[in-house]
Amino acid sequence: MLFREDRGTASGVIEEVWPDVRIAFEYYLQQNWNMFDKTVQSKFGLESVGNTTHQRTTIAYQVLGRVAVDIVGGSGGRSAKLFERFARKHRAAIKHEQYLPVISARGVDASQIEGDVFRLIDHFISDYEAWEMGKLVRYIDGKPGELDDLVLFRDEFSLVRDLFQQGFEMACKCLWILVAAQNGVKQKDANAFGEVHPDSVPEKKRANTLKQFDRLPNAYKIAYAAQVPGWESLNIFLNSGRRNNIGHATARHDLKSGRIISDKDSDGISYIDFLGETFGVFEVLVALMQVLRAARVAASPDFSV
Repeated sequence: MLFREDRGTASGVIEEVWPDVRIAFEYYLQQNWNMFDKTVQSKFGLESVGNTTHQRTTIAYQVLGRVAVDIVGGSGGRSAKLFERFARKHRAAIKHEQYLPVISARGVDASQIEGDVFRLIDHFISDYEAWEMGKLVRYIDGKPGELDDLVLFRDEFSLVRDLFQQGFEMACKCLWILVAAQNGVKQKDANAFGEVHPDSVPEKKRANTLKQFDRLPNAYKIAYAAQVPGWESLNIFLNSGRRNNIGHATARHDLKSGRIISDKDSDGISYIDFLGETFGVFEVLVALMQVLRAARVAASPDFSV
């Protein structure tokens, strides 16, 4: 019953609310404040918007977050925990003078990522019907194989794989903000990594600065963020081995077996599990979009660092 309710809520918010959110966020990205203010006041019932960049940024991300929460539905506990832990670390790290200047400086550069992430989320939502059944996997969590015999009368592997890959890569571009918050709490400096590194990262590859972190392979970026208590779910949302197998040139949907297989992975995974992986990438992407908000607000010209 919960799955059916969640599915209905998601479809409704995509049809009725997302078009207005999309327009408002595009005005925000263009910094067309006149039209942004008019849109959010008329479409979302706000009496006032405020005239500062950080106030408008907050509103833009709040209306985006409203849609994201309704699409993810009642199964979004892991991403909610990830963001809640980040928010606490970010607030604590702000007390240290070597944290906010780094976030502010990098937050300016994050404006390009902001637009890219939003437009990718828009692509996900535009093609929602192609991957929405991935949510079903959440409702049988802990019972592998329960859906192996389920037949989906849709075969859009190429489309969904592109969304999966692009979402995976884009999410990894946002991980520096999580790591910077952890550094700020532990080292009192967003740019300092200290002596604690993931065991899976070779000694010669270990990052000492955020610039070095930026150059790491995605698997190592994920390892740095996922080693923090509360963020272990990143290993589930962003499974590098799965991404490599699904992204392999020979990966294909075998209609006879209903599995995604490749020359690298002859056993593969069921199509419904693949949609579940894609749903997870969307979920973590929209959570990290809210994390990105912290960097954008910190870079606001309304604040002097």
